Amino acid sequence: MRFHTSSVTAAVFAVMANLAPLTAAPPDGWKLVFSDEFDGISLDKTKWGTTMGFIGTHGPRYHNEYYLSHSEDDDVIVGDGWLRLQTQRRTVSGDEKPGVFHYTQGLITSHGNFEFTHGYVEIRAKYPGGKGLWPCLWLMPQTQGWPPEFDIAEYYAGKRTMHHGLAHGSLYDSKWDSFWDSETDFESDWHVYSLEWTRGRAVWRIDGRVRKVISADYVPNAAMYLILSNGVSSAVGPSGEPDENTVFPNSFLIDYVRVYRDPSLNEVALIEKMTALPQEVEDSADPDESDEPEPAP
Repeated sequence: MRFHTSSVTAAVFAVMANLAPLTAAPPDGWKLVFSDEFDGISLDKTKWGTTMGFIGTHGPRYHNEYYLSHSEDDDVIVGDGWLRLQTQRRTVSGDEKPGVFHYTQGLITSHGNFEFTHGYVEIRAKYPGGKGLWPCLWLMPQTQGWPPEFDIAEYYAGKRTMHHGLAHGSLYDSKWDSFWDSETDFESDWHVYSLEWTRGRAVWRIDGRVRKVISADYVPNAAMYLILSNGVSSAVGPSGEPDENTVFPNSFLIDYVRVYRDPSLNEVALIEKMTALPQEVEDSADPDESDEPEPAP
């Protein structure tokens, strides 16, 4: 979604044709490791930030030429039990990157607060409609490199099409494994969007119904973090540039975000923000007998 350095690989949906719908729930026995129910009156800064730092951005608040929107904190609104990521048609002077922008967007990211390797991600959300709108739930690597990238539920509102996909490969030889849904009504109804991510396998679902499956060695094993955004596409972006019929302001509504993980995994895959304790080693201590704490993961 965020980088278009190669042609998109079309997904074959026939593999899933015989899979029965499942309830919208994590696998049995998996434990909740991160959640935000948005029950407060402001964004929880212990869980979320509002700037970007991954490769390919032109600044912490401006993504790239596929976007017209500049991220503004006042477009991130928490209240009435919802998160509202808003877009507006207004003119702002941006410092990151410097310039004048005629649209603003709401964006939140868990980078630096919560990252994980393998798990089940779920949101309940309602997407906005209109040419140019580009709301998304996605995962990016904790290292801030690219690829991989999971687009769990990326909506091209100008095409009324939902994209589920995984970018893999390398920066200059990237490939997408993708599926598009133009049949479901994403704008009038609330839905539960989820990704079940395990070693060598990724399963996308809407309301518990399987929409896409990847079983391949290019399913990443790297730590990744959450991003929720409601961007505005440029003319070269996948949703097209807004027109006179696009309603502003509009909101990407999120009821909750939850991440579950299999507690039986032996690998160290969940990374939480930690403050390393200072090492206190007395000068007279024998190096082989010192009580230095182990470095934080």
